[in-house]
Parts: sequence; structure tokens; C-alpha cells
Amino acid sequence: MLFRSLPLSFAMNHLAHAFLSGANPRHLVGNVAGDFLKGPLDALELVPGIRRGVQQHRRIDAFVDGHPMMTELRSGFPPAQRRYAGIVLDVAFDHYLIRHWSIFASSGRRAFIDRVYTTLSAHRQLLPEPLAGYLPRLIGHDWLDRCATMEGVEATLGSIGRRLRRENPLPLAGAVIAHKDAELEAAFLAFFPEVLAFALPAPEA
Repeated sequence: MLFRSLPLSFAMNHLAHAFLSGANPRHLVGNVAGDFLKGPLDALELVPGIRRGVQQHRRIDAFVDGHPMMTELRSGFPPAQRRYAGIVLDVAFDHYLIRHWSIFASSGRRAFIDRVYTTLSAHRQLLPEPLAGYLPRLIGHDWLDRCATMEGVEATLGSIGRRLRRENPLPLAGAVIAHKDAELEAAFLAFFPEVLAFALPAPEA
């Protein structure tokens, strides 16, 4: 087996990671699969293109998590919700990417998402087992486009919250996004160009 089997990831910004992957199909596979792989890359048996995608995923996450704007946004959440602010922001930023797709993308969103589904399906034998098992639901329920509406955002946060073991505020966090909509949207529009500039091209393996 090429990938170590891990529990299902709770990160839900799969659309953003796919978007930041560039044109190489295996970079896309590695970038989307990055949340399902832990440990040093040298310990994982990865084909080179997928390794580059996983590397890119980790670099993007480190850049975003450590950015002063993200630190400021997380600090603006109520104390009881701050622990989960990163998850909420991941989901919110996928929502704003969909909302402003035409600013950042040269192709239509539907065509892009269908290409992602096709690419993941074509490389299913290389996916980590949790993602391979999750793939039919991801495609069948069109989860990459799920955050197009606030109802989809709320449903996504609710499903993440229900999978977490401890009690958490995620099922109600959609109201926080709605309340902070203008602030979060402005932050996304200011920040995402920086992420794009940082992410592309993918790093060498």
C-alpha cells in the first residue's frame, strides 16, 4: 500500500487545496490527500508527483496557520470557540473562494470541480484508505461545491462537529461566519492572493 491508513481528516478546505495544486494531476492528488498523511515524508512510499503535492499541502498549511492575519482572525472568535476557529476559517475560506471564483480562476467552477473528481477517481489506487473510502460520498454529494451556500457551510460544520469525539460548538458556528461575513470576506480577498503567490509553483520533491 502506497499510503499509510489514517483516521478521516477533519479539515474541509479541500477545494482550496485542489485549486492551489496547479495543472499536474498527481500534484492535485497529493495536495488533496495531504490531510490524510502524517509523519515524515521520507517514511511514506509516495510516487514523486504525489510527494510534491503533499509537500505543497504542508507548506501551504504552515504558511496559512502562521500568518499574522490568521492569528488575528482566530483571536477574534469568542473564547469558547477559539479552539475550533481554524476549522471554521477553513470552511469559510472555501465559501469565499466559491463566492469569488471568477476573480481567481480562468475556468468555470463546475468544470474545475468535475476535473478534480475525475482526477481523484483515476488515481484511486494511490489514495490513502480513508480518502479512498470517502471519495464516493465526496463525489456523490458534490462536497467540493457544498460550501457555495451558507446552508452548505452550516451542514459542513455540523458534519465535522458530529465526527469529533468531544462536545464542540461547530454545529452552531455557521452563525459566527454569518455575523462576521464582511470581515471574513475582506480578509479572504486580501489574503488569498498571498497564498496563491506562495503556493505556485509546487516545490520540488
